[in-house]
Amino acid sequence: MRLKSSHLRFLVIILLTLVILSFADVATYMKGGWADKVLYMIMIDRFNDGDPSNNNQANVEYNPKDGAKYSGGDLKGIIDKIDYIKGLGVDGIWITPPIANQWWDPWVNYGGYHGYWARDFKKVDEHFGTLDDYKKLAEVLHKSNMYLIQDIVVNHVGNYFRFKNGNFELNTGSIPTSAPTQYPFNLNNYNDPEQQKRAIYHWTPDINNYSDPVQKLNYQMSGLDDLNTENPEVIQALKDSYKYWVQEVGVDGFRVDTAMYVPKSFFDEFFNAPDGIFSLKKNFIAFGETWLSSKPYESESDKEIASFFDHGFNSMLDFTLMEELRRVIKGGQPTDFLAYRLELRNEILKKGLLVTFIDNHDMERFGKGVTPNITQQALGLILTLPGLPVIYYGTEQYFEETRASMFKNGWGSFGEDHFNQNSDMYKFIQEAIKFRKNHPATRYGEVKVLLSEKRSSGLLVYTLKCSEEELFVVLNTSNEPRITNFKSPYESGTTLEPIYNIVGGTSTPIVVKEGGYITLRIPGRSLTLFSISPEKSDVYTPNVKVELEMKSGESISQLREIKGETNARTVYLYIDRKVESEQKIEPKDGKFSFTIDPMKFDPGEHILLVRAVGKTLKDTVYTEEIKINITLEKKVLAEVKDPMDDDSGLNYSYVYPTDATFKRQMDILETKAESIGSTLVISIKPRDLTKSWGPPYGFDHVTYQIFIDDPNKKGVSYLPLQNYEFSDWDWDYEIFATGWLSAIYTAKGSSKDKFGTQIGSPEVFVEDGWVKIIVKGDWIGNPSDFTNWTIYITSWDYDGIESKFRPLQQEPKAYIMGGGNPNDPLIMDDCWLEIK
Repeated sequence: MRLKSSHLRFLVIILLTLVILSFADVATYMKGGWADKVLYMIMIDRFNDGDPSNNNQANVEYNPKDGAKYSGGDLKGIIDKIDYIKGLGVDGIWITPPIANQWWDPWVNYGGYHGYWARDFKKVDEHFGTLDDYKKLAEVLHKSNMYLIQDIVVNHVGNYFRFKNGNFELNTGSIPTSAPTQYPFNLNNYNDPEQQKRAIYHWTPDINNYSDPVQKLNYQMSGLDDLNTENPEVIQALKDSYKYWVQEVGVDGFRVDTAMYVPKSFFDEFFNAPDGIFSLKKNFIAFGETWLSSKPYESESDKEIASFFDHGFNSMLDFTLMEELRRVIKGGQPTDFLAYRLELRNEILKKGLLVTFIDNHDMERFGKGVTPNITQQALGLILTLPGLPVIYYGTEQYFEETRASMFKNGWGSFGEDHFNQNSDMYKFIQEAIKFRKNHPATRYGEVKVLLSEKRSSGLLVYTLKCSEEELFVVLNTSNEPRITNFKSPYESGTTLEPIYNIVGGTSTPIVVKEGGYITLRIPGRSLTLFSISPEKSDVYTPNVKVELEMKSGESISQLREIKGETNARTVYLYIDRKVESEQKIEPKDGKFSFTIDPMKFDPGEHILLVRAVGKTLKDTVYTEEIKINITLEKKVLAEVKDPMDDDSGLNYSYVYPTDATFKRQMDILETKAESIGSTLVISIKPRDLTKSWGPPYGFDHVTYQIFIDDPNKKGVSYLPLQNYEFSDWDWDYEIFATGWLSAIYTAKGSSKDKFGTQIGSPEVFVEDGWVKIIVKGDWIGNPSDFTNWTIYITSWDYDGIESKFRPLQQEPKAYIMGGGNPNDPLIMDDCWLEIK
């Protein structure tokens, strides 16, 4: 059938209108909407206790001295601290679920203080207060022009049943009830044919393979009873439950827990159906949790997160950026990793808003083990990037414990209140938020990367540009100053004015030189934002020249002399943009030379820069950056086979926890040390390699603490947090590696109860049954010879949520080691590598 021209014109008009509306919606959504906000995340039980009378409900579940139990925080406690929260400059709060929970689960010896183990989706938990308290919280926030975001769960309830060895069991010891109390979620007895047929639940065992899509969407996560979210009855009950909080309390948005474990079609119905959540309130925000990891330069996880924008969500938690910030800012990995992620976000932000954060209640705090300026650098970055930034409670008070309490009577508070509005971090966040609100490019700007480091920590230079303004941003993730000379897109004479130093940046304006070149000398651990001045500056042309007899891109595998010519008085050489690498060279008859020893480098790309100074400092010129590629062979330093079945502690009495996900992961079978130039590669072969919990690095239920002794240095003899000390051996570097995170520390600043100073995050991956750990030479002094070095490897397990080593008791429990006492060495197996 052919369309008449009038019909065709009508269709074109309709299509154009839809396109225009779609762009208008995005613009409206970004500007003047949630992209202009900053949120503060609160774990209710650990924030503030406003009503002590509701703390102890059953004489079992409440104990502020026990991190597994309720501490006493409640809704009234939040109300009492609204001025403190608002003083930060945030626009609203995101609270953990306030709903009625399973208070104590004897199967795992843990409590539901966190709010994610539902007993009744339409009732406020007795520990947190009453419905009136919740309404009052919303009222107080709204009167303060602030917003209330409620965390919700649609994937599961608490742990009320399980399938053990193929048999169905009800958790009869659960407190306060052995089943949810809300209909139809109380229909949880698989042994009742009628309840089984109603299929409110999936009636499945625990997930043991997170890469299996069937298990992911239908099996139980961590033993929590998986709701059948394909069942229309369940969908309607969940819609009814969560519409209640919008209608009754007036919440302004939802954060959806474990969204990736629920079919996307559910959210189409939940949010967008005629009776869905979005039918209730304009500008309602809904952001989902999809904790997906991305390796450097990979985008599949980013695309998967963005796919939820097509299924009801108008915003999503930016997990891949969070992991990149940890990898690059905290871990010392190449800034080019972050450059890739920032430019990738440009396109994703056109589909919906990304909620940015550096940590939350389910992971180790960003600030653990690092100096405050490193945390400030990460916070400064998310507060000057497009997205919806979230500050996790306690960050402003230097918290290192993931779920510590802000109030003095709560767990992990050390008997003190932590509401100091004069703390340096509190004031830092205040100022950063204020800057964000005054500069639209930080909220809507597109990122264009100009410079990054391909192999290490150091510089990341980019622009943020929107219709209102353009900002020039310089980040240095190294602890040391960096120097560079690079070609920019700016015209000669353009002046860049520093307008905000997040952490110790430069206050000197930058004038773009002839040819668009920019020379930077940037302090360590800094972040500076520059505006583009409308005024042009005069550019001086020095009467100095310098040339090298070497082309960029050449490979070096042995000693190499590099020659150059210049009319300068003095020449300075810099390697990898490091100011501390400066070598002063005096030319003779206009010629100079220097030697590159590849054995003192990590393999891969490196950068050389030469600065030539004439009669005065004004007569200074730089070469362009010259890239060289260091190519070296791998060398085996030491390898050892370790006996099987010796994973039972130093006195052979320890036993594994009773949870079914524990196998023999801590039994070390073989270890190996190799070098590639100054890079050290440590490989460990475990007996069982499991990934029950979906670890991004490919292994779980084991953490390796690896201690390295450089014979030329004096270290320490104790093993931090492991209850063990040597009488005749010391170490200089410690590697901490789990399937989720890694770190390398120096002995400096360590104690028996504390890791040392973190200097990086080694790359960790699984290959052919081996766990491999890459230690950059930069971190260990770039040794050219490892003779007489010693490596001591230990295994244990780590609780990522509590951010501590798995505890040890006489009797094992679900997640507690057995066969010892709390103060015994936390070493399940060990192995020595001695390099001759």
